[in-house]
Amino acid sequence: MRTPPTQIHRPHRARRGFNLLEMLIALALTAALMAATMVALDASFMAYQTTTELASTHTISRMILMRILTLIRTGQAFSPFPLNPQDSLVLSNEMQFLTPTGDILSIEWIGAADVDAAHPNFNALYLTVTPPGGPPGTPQLLLEGVTQADEFGNHIAPFALEYELGRNLFRATVDLTIVPDDNMDMDLDGDNQQVIRLVASAMPRIAAYKD
Repeated sequence: MRTPPTQIHRPHRARRGFNLLEMLIALALTAALMAATMVALDASFMAYQTTTELASTHTISRMILMRILTLIRTGQAFSPFPLNPQDSLVLSNEMQFLTPTGDILSIEWIGAADVDAAHPNFNALYLTVTPPGGPPGTPQLLLEGVTQADEFGNHIAPFALEYELGRNLFRATVDLTIVPDDNMDMDLDGDNQQVIRLVASAMPRIAAYKD
């Protein structure tokens, strides 16, 4: 008599899991994939951070530069003057304007050696307003991150004033070297920062339209 198929006893096979070597290989592959993913995320974050810093700093710096050029065009008197009457070019860390309203505006670059109670931040531009017949006002922070140094570490004067016929300003050039910063710096950013350099010139209207 034949045994029904359902009654045939087949040998039982034990279920086989991962051994220690296979687990170690799987963990190593997972760690490698996670490391590659974190490197890609890190690169994306740094690229995004650099782009936002460049964009925001460039926009703000151009606004400040355009404001300074407007002051040059509308100014009625300027300083500093050449120490030697035979010189026509002055390179300076400060520039003063006499506005049509009689105010004296002073824009000054503050380096590490110039920090004091009125100018607590270095590598920055400060604006001081002196009303007619009054004392100078409190310096106001205009722009930070203005290093004024080239790739060799040489100082770049932010203001170049060209005079003619004594104390008549013919043209002024503003040269700003700025390190991008959007107040979100982290150690993850590293030191790979691009530098923005903005250079522009303007003539006072009294010099541009005279005969």
